[in-house]
Amino acid sequence: MAGAGNPPCALPGPFAMNVLFTAGTQFPFARMARVVERVAERCPEWRLVFQAGPGASDSALPGCTTAHANLNVAPMFPQEEFEALFQQAELVVTHAGMGNLLLCLERAKPFFMLPRLASLREHRNDHQRDTAEAISERYGVPVFFELEPLVEAIICVPKEAPPALVLREAIERERRAFAKRLNSLVESL
Repeated sequence: MAGAGNPPCALPGPFAMNVLFTAGTQFPFARMARVVERVAERCPEWRLVFQAGPGASDSALPGCTTAHANLNVAPMFPQEEFEALFQQAELVVTHAGMGNLLLCLERAKPFFMLPRLASLREHRNDHQRDTAEAISERYGVPVFFELEPLVEAIICVPKEAPPALVLREAIERERRAFAKRLNSLVESL
């Protein structure tokens, strides 16, 4: 529900957005759970899926799981189910793990990043911050460090989604250029 100062979901009526949130496969991610919770509260008609990470405890699971009928939360989904959920998603909100980032880029799936931060004890170091900043700089994918701006971007996603096809084309160009450089190097040896 929209509260004071919070606009309702950008998509009124029967249309329901399908969003996949993923915390990765190593640790739970409580900040991501708070994002899921806030989006669920403001957009109850949306279908939300949250892969919370192995060992996810109450602190890493949204408190609104029983109140939001369209929220599917699990520490981990079997690979085939995760693949189906990924395909169905219109937007992915992910930590900045390379597996998810590459999957989103290669399949031209619109996504936002919320990297785990060492300063918050979400990871051992800040490699996810560095990775997210590099992906953002190179491909224009939005990276967020604060929760409220991310929640607002998710809710406004029809206007804010990155041009996924452009991302895919850029990756293909870079792969072809890299392959040419690598072949030239090998031939020169």
